[in-house]
Amino acid sequence: MTPCSEHRYFLPRHGLVVAASWPRPTLTGSRWIRARLYGLLFGGPTPGSPETSVDPEALSAAVQLIEEQDIDGATRAFTDLGYNVMVHAPR
Repeated sequence: MTPCSEHRYFLPRHGLVVAASWPRPTLTGSRWIRARLYGLLFGGPTPGSPETSVDPEALSAAVQLIEEQDIDGATRAFTDLGYNVMVHAPR
């Protein structure tokens, strides 16, 4: 599985949504300009993004825990990977 900034999973048996989001650093002034220039010149994933920071095998293991309906284990696994996790009822 490819890491990305947002992951959402619906667990119909529990009626819950597990939402994992990558924390976005606040870029100010020169850091924002450098990030934009890097994106224009080199393309590809931004350094520090989940595409470069998260191990795809560890992410697959976290998703496997969700498929096994282990909400607590999946929450811990996503948190260990660096994601902010929120479990809530569907809107």
